[in-house]
Amino acid sequence: MSKKGWIAAAVTVAVLATGAVVAIWWGVSHNKSNDRRQTEAPTAVVQRTSLVAGLQLRGTLGYGEAQELAGASGVITKLPEPGSTHRVGEPLLEVEGNPVFLLPGDVPLWRDLAAGMSGIDVDTLRAALNQLGYDAGPPTAARPYDETLAAAIDKLYADAAYPAPSTRPDAVAAREEANAALTEANQSVAAAQQALRMARQGPPARDLAAAEAEVSAANRALSAARACTAQDKAENPGPGGLCDVAAAQDTLKVAQAGLADLNKPADSSAEQAGVSAAQAAQRAAQLKADQAALSAVGPKDLLIVPTEEMRVDQVLATLGQPATGPLVTWTSTTVFAQADLTEAQRRVMVTGAQVEVLLPDGVVLAGTVADVSQPTTNPETGELLPARARIDIEDQAALAENGITAVTITLVQDAAEDTLVVPVTALLALSEGGYAVELVDGTLVGVDIGLIQDTLVEVIPTYGQLKEGDEVVIA
Repeated sequence: MSKKGWIAAAVTVAVLATGAVVAIWWGVSHNKSNDRRQTEAPTAVVQRTSLVAGLQLRGTLGYGEAQELAGASGVITKLPEPGSTHRVGEPLLEVEGNPVFLLPGDVPLWRDLAAGMSGIDVDTLRAALNQLGYDAGPPTAARPYDETLAAAIDKLYADAAYPAPSTRPDAVAAREEANAALTEANQSVAAAQQALRMARQGPPARDLAAAEAEVSAANRALSAARACTAQDKAENPGPGGLCDVAAAQDTLKVAQAGLADLNKPADSSAEQAGVSAAQAAQRAAQLKADQAALSAVGPKDLLIVPTEEMRVDQVLATLGQPATGPLVTWTSTTVFAQADLTEAQRRVMVTGAQVEVLLPDGVVLAGTVADVSQPTTNPETGELLPARARIDIEDQAALAENGITAVTITLVQDAAEDTLVVPVTALLALSEGGYAVELVDGTLVGVDIGLIQDTLVEVIPTYGQLKEGDEVVIA
């Protein structure tokens, strides 16, 4: 084998699990005559530049997985455009001419909210409005829906140039109905209370006077009967006459019993029960009137989303149709890069690591590994889904010009600054070991190899002279 023996004819770059080491294999024998070296062999110029080596991945730009957003009810009269962005505090769509606002939070509304109600949904609504700069009241847990919260809702609508929910025709009709029911309940309470007062006052004075007069008359009749002489008895014979003591005694007992009944304490339990029932109905009517007086909102008016800004990916609802099921799918408004990983690559990619993202137009942007997921299994198909890396990129303006496209992601693990480089095909593997490059005049210059990036290799002369601008023979 000649001294120029083995030359580089193929380069295999592989990322190893132990640290993304790039391995090079040269293995094709090639002999060249001095004449060919002098006249026919292609050459390359020795360059002075910088190289980087590390893990390189094929990835894509995107907004991440789209999520469904459901809510609202009624006929849809306005929809957003796919690709449009929307901030919390702004309407996303309209239902029957009324806005459906986006609000920040983690707990969606599942019921209509009105005055006096409390719960985690009321707390979420108050916190969302406070976050947007509206005074919805102190964020106290279990604080009920009150006038302060309703006023904040009205201000939200006014700022978006929409009438408050309390001014809608259906709300006005409900308020009038509730006020009429409250008036009727108030009248029922007044009537029940009057009946209770009368029951507690006892019989009228004239009835008592009449009963007492009857007792007095019966006493006088009894006294007269007892005082009858024999002549009187003869003139008034038989039972029931003026001299019949037994009859007079019976009359007195009846009169006394009547007076005693009138003097008994009045039983007003039935009237008291009537008052309690009327007051319960009054409280219920008052609550409905209070609720009708303030703006009431629910899932038909407000959509809670766990972000401050969202991008509409797809519109699922149909204009003019009832709002049933998901309305849209949405994503983050931030573009980021992502790439699937092998298990070896996953161990190398560390959250927080700095990477370079090569765009199709040749622009290289700095990125940061924001997340590295574990492999998962698709619950529906049983398919094993690979681990995935998410790369956040600060320069969103540069990304916007490229759209959703493929990119190359490089995790830099080593770098060589201001060094001599040649094509890897210029390397000669020497029979006694080591490597050399051949100058166009046939001179061999021994070199150590350093970093390899794509088709270029760093060379460090070990014997002979090699400088920037020299021409070397390549295979």
